[in-house]
Amino acid sequence: MPRIKIIGCSGSGKSTLAREVHQRLGIPWLELDSLQHQSDWTPMEPELFRDSVSDFIERHQDWVIDGNYRVVSDLIHPRCTDLVWLDVPLMKIMWQLGVRSATRVICRTELWNGNRESLRSHLSMDPEESVLLWAMKTHREFPNRFKSLADDPVLSHVQCHRIHDQPTRDRWLDTLSMP
Repeated sequence: MPRIKIIGCSGSGKSTLAREVHQRLGIPWLELDSLQHQSDWTPMEPELFRDSVSDFIERHQDWVIDGNYRVVSDLIHPRCTDLVWLDVPLMKIMWQLGVRSATRVICRTELWNGNRESLRSHLSMDPEESVLLWAMKTHREFPNRFKSLADDPVLSHVQCHRIHDQPTRDRWLDTLSMP
């Protein structure tokens, strides 16, 4: 009964890995961004966000959830069996984000609830608007954040995995199987 939480900064591959886990194990997948980013990038009300995540967790015995929202961490982390941190080098993240964002802008890809990335947001000097600046800002916070989670006695039952490259990622995926 795996319950897997995947964290990492923007562009590290959280949703890609979660999708692979979902497909490999056939377990429900919740992409937290799909809840949080409502129409016109309006954030979901915190109470509703918490209720939606809680409902998902209660409805499913096993799951994979990706995202970094601290407002719901207390609901997810104590119930997960595995916490996966994608500790990808910043240069690789910037490359992945650049390619992903350019593709989304050029193709006008709909993400969640009608939202699309815009060139204007990527050119913004505000980290709250630019995913590239946001990734640079948050990348350095993750080592301390993951260490505090791994050392938290409330989470002593959780297997913590630090994935920093493709071979480590592939080896971890190969360990997954349904009981």
